[in-house]
Amino acid sequence: MDKQIELDRASSEPIQPGLLRVFASLIYDSFLIFAIAMSYGVLIVIVKVVLLGNEVALHYQYNPLTKTITLLGLYVSISSYFYLCWRKQGQTLGMKTWRIKLQDVNGKLPSPKQCILRIVVASFAFAFFGLGFFWRYLTPKKSSWQDMASDTEIVCLKST
Repeated sequence: MDKQIELDRASSEPIQPGLLRVFASLIYDSFLIFAIAMSYGVLIVIVKVVLLGNEVALHYQYNPLTKTITLLGLYVSISSYFYLCWRKQGQTLGMKTWRIKLQDVNGKLPSPKQCILRIVVASFAFAFFGLGFFWRYLTPKKSSWQDMASDTEIVCLKST
């Protein structure tokens, strides 16, 4: 199942993409994330209507527990998109467009543990105003927080 990654022709050493390219792929993926969030919202509304009825669902007030569960479900839904894409082929749709790929340090597809760890740490990296992404400019290996925590890297694919 693990596939070797095609690297740039000029060298056998993987070439890391710039931060602008990574963010561009995230912007591309944000359109899909928006669709996932909207679908999740529709699902929540349908569940409320089925369980509570139309009138009660219209005036339902979320308590802290239901808010937490709803937000956790949204987080899992969005995270599942990244997990499934990375496990299947190492790329999301945005990463395919910008010709970048996620791999482990040995050049293989990341393991389930690496994907989950990367998603969790990337969430914190984003939450701290993107500091975890800009961290790559402070380390000699040019690794972000999620790269270091999960022993993965993002590499450029060769041009066709």
